[in-house]
Amino acid sequence: MLEKWPWSTWLANQGSVMVVVDPPVKPYVERLLHRIGAESKTVTVLERSISERDKTLDTVAALYRDFGEERVTRDTLVLAVGGGVLTDLTGYVAATYLRGLRWIAVPTTLLAQVDAAIGGKVAVNTEFGKNLVGAFHLPEIVAIDPVLLASLPIKEWRAGFGEVIKSAVIAGGTLYDRVRHNLEPLGKMTSGWASIIGETARLKAQIVQMDLYEQDQRMFLNFGHTAGHALENYFGYGTLSHGEAVGLGCLVALRLSEILLGLERRVREEVESWLLRWGLPVNTTEFDSTALINIMRQDKKARAFGLQWVLLKGIGSPVVVRNVDAAVVREALDVIVRR
Repeated sequence: MLEKWPWSTWLANQGSVMVVVDPPVKPYVERLLHRIGAESKTVTVLERSISERDKTLDTVAALYRDFGEERVTRDTLVLAVGGGVLTDLTGYVAATYLRGLRWIAVPTTLLAQVDAAIGGKVAVNTEFGKNLVGAFHLPEIVAIDPVLLASLPIKEWRAGFGEVIKSAVIAGGTLYDRVRHNLEPLGKMTSGWASIIGETARLKAQIVQMDLYEQDQRMFLNFGHTAGHALENYFGYGTLSHGEAVGLGCLVALRLSEILLGLERRVREEVESWLLRWGLPVNTTEFDSTALINIMRQDKKARAFGLQWVLLKGIGSPVVVRNVDAAVVREALDVIVRR
């Protein structure tokens, strides 16, 4: 709630503010601006409805024009209020306009609160893959208010749940147990969801603090994303939500972990039951596995030595595995093909 946000007092003491906001949450921004005394400072509010298909350099160029017309300076603070797509894209604009502007992320969806708005990886998509053009540019503050999720449609909850699964299996411990034993209903903000969101957000923040530039532990956060990002690209951005694609990607990574590392099958079956419980897909229409693997090879996680996968030796024990044979990848992909 706004009255419990100490950072709003800090914000009130800043200079000019450029707000980029998803239209549905503009009333929330208006309450925030009233609280910080926006009438006494230069504040510009840009309403932008940005979907995954709009997360492109063309949209970035449009925001550059807006920033130029509004005479944004190096002292301007950028406030991004919305879902993960909006915070990703606005953060990239903040990272590159005038060689870098300070910014704050106020995530308003489950996906953004547990993953997308945390960590300072800001980016846009290209025709060759997801988030291929980007930067590391940490926000000064990530303000998470779970109350904002209460009015979200169910599809937006589902869009973030893949990231919750990913975090639970790579972290293990209390987060895994909480998800495993407390399958909270989607669409209703409960104390259980508040705890899951808090633990997931803290996990990512702790990993980022240790490894901002993804040279070590931060790679583990890519669990489920090698296949997940490729599926988003293959079927067309927006066809599968990010959460749905990552959920399917987790099943592929778990199957690979069974084949290569001897992970118990029950782990994948349990994760599959979570996806079914919350209405996310556990399989998809048939696809060209060769084309999908070629998309993976263009992903930002690929290196000169080839693809690298984050797999599991066990719950809470992720490892990076390189040079997985394409035939083995095809075998793992088979688990998500609808028969």
